[in-house]
Amino acid sequence: MKCSILEVSLLLALLNSGTAGSVEVSVPERLESEVGSPVRIPCTHTITGPRSNVMVEWFIMDKNGKRQRIAYKDATSSMLDPDTGYSDRVTMDNDYTLAISRVEVMDERAFLCQVIAGAAGSQEGKSELKVYDAPEHPEVTSNRATLSVTEQHPSEIGTCTSRNGYPAPSIVWYKDGEILPTVTNHNENMYMIPRVVKEASGLYTVSNNLYYKLSKVDKDSEYHCQVRYQMMNGKQRSKDSEKFKISLHYHTEAVTFNLGTSATIKEGDDVRLHCSADGFPPVDYIFYRAEADDERELETSQDGILVLSSVTKEDSGTYLCEALDFDSPIQVELKKNITIYVNYLDPLELTPKSPVTVQLGDDIEVSCSTRGSATPKIMWKKNKDHLSHSGTLSLKKVTYKSSGTYVCEANIPSIRGLAKTQQLKVFVEGKPSMEDDVSEVTVSKEGDKVTLTCVASGHPSPKITWNVEKRPPVTSSENGVSSKLSVAVTARMVQSGVTCNATNKYGWALRSFQLAIVPPTTEPPVTSGENREPQGGGGGAVIAVVVCVLLLLLIVACLFCLHKKGKLPCGKAEKKDVVHSEVKSDDIVVEMKTGQSPETSGLLGPNGEKRPAGDRC
Repeated sequence: MKCSILEVSLLLALLNSGTAGSVEVSVPERLESEVGSPVRIPCTHTITGPRSNVMVEWFIMDKNGKRQRIAYKDATSSMLDPDTGYSDRVTMDNDYTLAISRVEVMDERAFLCQVIAGAAGSQEGKSELKVYDAPEHPEVTSNRATLSVTEQHPSEIGTCTSRNGYPAPSIVWYKDGEILPTVTNHNENMYMIPRVVKEASGLYTVSNNLYYKLSKVDKDSEYHCQVRYQMMNGKQRSKDSEKFKISLHYHTEAVTFNLGTSATIKEGDDVRLHCSADGFPPVDYIFYRAEADDERELETSQDGILVLSSVTKEDSGTYLCEALDFDSPIQVELKKNITIYVNYLDPLELTPKSPVTVQLGDDIEVSCSTRGSATPKIMWKKNKDHLSHSGTLSLKKVTYKSSGTYVCEANIPSIRGLAKTQQLKVFVEGKPSMEDDVSEVTVSKEGDKVTLTCVASGHPSPKITWNVEKRPPVTSSENGVSSKLSVAVTARMVQSGVTCNATNKYGWALRSFQLAIVPPTTEPPVTSGENREPQGGGGGAVIAVVVCVLLLLLIVACLFCLHKKGKLPCGKAEKKDVVHSEVKSDDIVVEMKTGQSPETSGLLGPNGEKRPAGDRC
C-alpha cells in the first residue's frame, strides 16, 4: 500500500508526539492585492527540541475546506505541484515565502503554510488573500424615444452598465445632480432593476435600469449614473457616466405673443411678431388679422414668426396667433393677440404742383402740406440754403437766379427716421439777359487768335449766334447757356467788331467785342561788352583817363608818406592865387582833401606857431 507524503508526515508526527519539542508557524492573517499585481505571503517558523528533516508545504483551500498542495521545500529539494493553476505563477523562496507574480480573481482564498520538523512535530498557519479590481467606466444607454407626461406608469429613462469589477460593484442614479433613492420594488413613481453577471474571468458586470414617472418639470433635467466599488485598505471609489437628457412630450400650458422689434414702428419698417408655446414637440401656429367683425387668416408658421415687410399705416391693428396643440387641456388658452401702431407721414403735397413757370420780375408763393401720426415739421431749402421754416415758400421779383430746384422737407421729430421730401422745379421766363457793355480785346498782330465768351440767361433757353461764319458749340446750365468763340483776328473784324446775339420768344440781348491791333513797343537790344563794336576809340580814351587818375593818386600818396617820414626836403614856393577857370568836358578834375589839421599838413610849427612860407611843404 502506497502512502502520500502528507500521510507519512502525519504518521511521523504521531510517533514523535510523546517526544519533547514543538513547532510554531507565523503567517499574515490577511493580505490584499489588486488583480494583475504581485503578492508575497511570508511563512516564518520556530522549532524547539530535536528536529530532523524539516519540510515546509504550501496549500490552497476552497470554500468547502478542501485543501490542495501547490509547493513544498525541504533540506534537499523543492517542487511546485503540477495542475494546480499556480505552477506558472508562484515561486517559493529560501525563506519559505510564497510569491505570486500576478494575482488573479481565483486567488481570493485561504493559503496554508505547514511546517513538519520530525520529532519536534508539525504546525500550520492560514492566511486569507483578498483581491480587488476596479471596474470600467459606466456606460449609459438613454431612451431615444420621445416620452410623454401623459403616460400612467413610469417610463424607462436609461440603462447603466459597468464591466469587469471585483468584488461586484453597485450602481446609483442621479437626476439634476441629486442622488435618487435606490428603489427596486415596482411602484407608480420610480424604481430600478439592478443586474449582476459574473464573467468567466471571475469579474463582475453590473447594470441598472431606471424607470421614472415624468412630468413637465423634467423637460430639461439631466441624468447620469455612478458605479461605486471597494478597493484595498477599505477605500471606497466611484466613477461617473456622461450626462444625458431625454426627449419629453408635454402639452402646451401657456402661449406668448410679442413684438420682436422695437416698440416704436414707422412706415417702411419690417415688423416681426413672435408667437411661442411651451409644449414639446414644437407645434404649428396660425396668424390672423382682426377685422371689423371677423378674423382674416394670414399664414401658417412652424417657427412662430410673422414678418410684416415695409409696413404702412394701413398695417396698424390687432393680430392674433393660435398654437395648434391638440393635447392641451380645454382650459388652456391657445390664442393670443397683440396690437401694433405704425407711425406715418403722408406724401407731401405742393400747391401749385411742380414744375412752376413764372415771368421774370413776378412774385410766386408755393405751399407744402402733409399729415402724420404727429404734427410734422416742414421747411424749404435750395441746395444748402434754408429759405423757409414753414410750409410756405415765397419768392419776390424773381430773377433768372431764382430758377432751379427747391426741396420741401417734412419730418416728425419724435420718430427718428420718419421724414419725406418733395422737389419743386421753378422756371423763370423772360427775354434773354447778358452783359451788354462793350468789351475791348487787343492783339499784337493780325492773325492772332482770341477766345470770346457769351453767357446768356433766360427761359426758354436762348439761342446764341455770332456775326462771324464760325458756329461754336453752346453749353447749357441750370441758369442759362454759354458759347465760346475761338477765332483769328482779321482787319475786317477790327473794323466791324464781333457781336453775339441771344434770342428766345420773348426778345433778344446783344453783346459787342471791340478788337484792336497794338504792336509792341521796340527797345534797343541790350548786348554784352565784348560784343560791342568800337565807336571812334571812345572806349580806349576812357580807360586811359582812369589809369592816369589812379597813377596820379598813387604818386600823391607816396609823396605824402615820404614827407611824413622826413625824407622829403621842403623848398620855398611862390604864393599863387587860385584861379577858377573853365573846365572843359574832356578834362579830368581831381580834388584832393586830406581832412587833416594845419599842424599835420605842415602849416604850423610843432609849438603851434605859423611856419614861414618857405618852410611849407
